[in-house]
Amino acid sequence: MLASAFAPEGTKLAHELIQDLDNFNELPFDLELYLLSDRQEGLIKSKELSSLKETWLDYQPNSLAWPLMSEKMKLIIINHLTGSETIDWIAAKVIGNGEARKYYIPRFQKKLDVLDIQKTMFVQNTDKIIRPCFSLSKIENYNVFHLPSSYNLWKITPSIYISEALKKAMQKEKLTGVDFEKTMVS
Repeated sequence: MLASAFAPEGTKLAHELIQDLDNFNELPFDLELYLLSDRQEGLIKSKELSSLKETWLDYQPNSLAWPLMSEKMKLIIINHLTGSETIDWIAAKVIGNGEARKYYIPRFQKKLDVLDIQKTMFVQNTDKIIRPCFSLSKIENYNVFHLPSSYNLWKITPSIYISEALKKAMQKEKLTGVDFEKTMVS
């Protein structure tokens, strides 16, 4: 069981919203927390959050599959930026349990060249990445970076990559809702 923040019914899909948000630093709608529980009859969505051990996570799952971060997580990232990442932030209001909290979505301002093209696995004859391999010389000036992708999907991406130094800082601060996975670097 966990709480996930949901956009209102009828909201555009995440990839369709990216361009709409280009000139905005705040989501034009609120997100609402729902309890998600997996039952025999399927996934159950409820506004009743009292059974949760932790309602407000530093990295909050959400229906847009965007990185939705607490103020604490945002500040840790800001304190580790090198200045080359070109990130700005979109504020998002999340409502749950009769309370409202401000969260933040990082948005990249430029498409970063970070891949080792020779070692990255692509879907044949496309630019669709199956398994990325990052170039150490290309990522060494970034503590946060994105996976390059078509269109503008790199601006607000569901996959955020971070340096080992930033990972250690996040672990030291015991951020909630964060999972780390290794990736290939050459």
